[in-house]
Amino acid sequence: MHRGLTGRMVAASVVLACIVGGAFAVVLIFITELRATTELRRQTREFLAAADSLEKRVVDLETGLRGFVVTRDESFLEPSNAARGALPATAQTLARRASELPIERARVHRILRALDDYVEVYAGPLVDAVRRGDPFARSVEHTIAAKHRVDALRAGLTGLRDAERVRLAARDADLERAAVRATAAAAFGIVGSIVLALGYVGYLSRVILRPLRRAAGMADRIAGGDLRARMPETDIGEIGALEHSFNVMAASLETSRDELASLAAEQAALRRVATLVAGGAPPAEVFAETAAEVRRLLGTDVAGLCRYEPDESVTVLALEADVPLGLSVGDRLTLEGESAMAAVYRTGREARVESYDRTSGSVATVARGGGLGTSAGAPIVVEGRLWGVVVVGVGGDTLPADTERRLGDFTELVATAIANAHTRDELNASRERLVTAGDDARRLVVRDLHDGAQQRLVHTIVTLKLLRHALRRGGETEPLVGEALANAEAANAELRELAHGILPAALTSGGLPAGIDTVVTRIKLPVDVDVPRARFASHVEASAYFVVTEALTNTVKHARATRAEVRCWVEDGMLHVAVADDGIGGARPDGNGLLGLDDRVTAQGGRLEIKSPPGGGTRVAVTLPLRN
Repeated sequence: MHRGLTGRMVAASVVLACIVGGAFAVVLIFITELRATTELRRQTREFLAAADSLEKRVVDLETGLRGFVVTRDESFLEPSNAARGALPATAQTLARRASELPIERARVHRILRALDDYVEVYAGPLVDAVRRGDPFARSVEHTIAAKHRVDALRAGLTGLRDAERVRLAARDADLERAAVRATAAAAFGIVGSIVLALGYVGYLSRVILRPLRRAAGMADRIAGGDLRARMPETDIGEIGALEHSFNVMAASLETSRDELASLAAEQAALRRVATLVAGGAPPAEVFAETAAEVRRLLGTDVAGLCRYEPDESVTVLALEADVPLGLSVGDRLTLEGESAMAAVYRTGREARVESYDRTSGSVATVARGGGLGTSAGAPIVVEGRLWGVVVVGVGGDTLPADTERRLGDFTELVATAIANAHTRDELNASRERLVTAGDDARRLVVRDLHDGAQQRLVHTIVTLKLLRHALRRGGETEPLVGEALANAEAANAELRELAHGILPAALTSGGLPAGIDTVVTRIKLPVDVDVPRARFASHVEASAYFVVTEALTNTVKHARATRAEVRCWVEDGMLHVAVADDGIGGARPDGNGLLGLDDRVTAQGGRLEIKSPPGGGTRVAVTLPLRN
């Protein structure tokens, strides 16, 4: 039944299309004729305008010529000359706009030849004759001849215009008849369309509108949030296709809603972990929260976070599990055999294992003990180095295809937390070293003062008291004076040596050049020095001085160098200090002296670099900000 109705609809549609198409074809023909007629009318107007312009030029030429012949006044030739100059262009336009009819083109060519004959054969020679004073040139015969020639030209142009107007009237009549035919055809097409449309109404009401109302009701349910609404796919043909498409759309919306909910849950989980990282939470807390969020988000049986060790094993740092694995935080597993953790360790990329039934190794044993079937892992990369892995596993089901990608979002946050903790640890260690170095320096100064200069001064005081007693009793005094003087000089020398370990007077009074010179003069090694004479902030000068002192001291003690150089320069708001030697190289950046210098320079916002390849000498370079 439906197929019969559909067939009749198709037949009626074909008839309607033919009727409407025919009507539109007739209208199109009319429009085409109208456009052609409009173009012909435009060409006719241009042709008539050219004919009128040519006639005006001829009249101006004849009038000026006649006035000159009668009066011999050259001013009469001005309009004649202007018309004569414009005649070629006007004649060319008239010839170009001439009708396509051969007869009309021939008439135009005859008029143009007569015009050329008038200008070249009659008008030009007549003007020359008048200028020579020929009395015959001013005769009435010449004037009348000129008028006859002009009248003949104007008559020819009038004939052209009349013929063109007749053709234009005929085209207008044809256009009117075409418009009447097109109107009738369009009216017939419209009436036929109305009749067929009325026939469609009953069919659409019974076969289409009812399913559409049902679809509208289902759409209302979907709009109200019930994405499980479905239409019964009982119809065939187009309505059946509509019902099927509606159900596909509803299923797609339901899937999209679930995906959006999953995405929102993923973003919320990432935000909670990111909040811990941004707040500087301890890594252990970040690890535990990451494992919990991953397991809750992905709905897995197991989620864990492990660190790779140098001996090709992993240490469990966080674990969330619903199945008995026999593992706890701090346990170690070896990486032999096939597992997601082993694959990540070998490749540095995401990996998964679909089954542990036929795999070996400690990880596989743990997985089988917990009934895990599929596992996936994503690498944790810290400062370009593979650090650990986040791994998940499930029992009977397989993991979704995007599991590794979703794990990767968490591993980036974990890597940031580890890097932040490492930076904090290094900063704290640097601060502790600075505090310890300060305490050690103070204790050393106290010890040196107590054991050296203070003892000398005490001895000097005792000797002076003995000298005073000897003076009162008239005893021998010269040995006591010598002894006191020797102790005082020794104490002064020891205080001077002690001061060298703090800041030399030359540095505080003369700046870097004077301070470095005091260092260079004390060592037995040729040193080339290139230091600017400018003064800098006291802490900058002190740091640069200690860098040079420590580097040259290491050179003398360990480098076996034959010479060294010290260069300082200012560039981009930074003081650059470089100390190089030609020694054996192999300097250790983690030595106490260089490590202390690194702490001092870093505390001022600078940077220390050491290059000391074996056999290639040593270069210590420091940059210190001049404003901080």
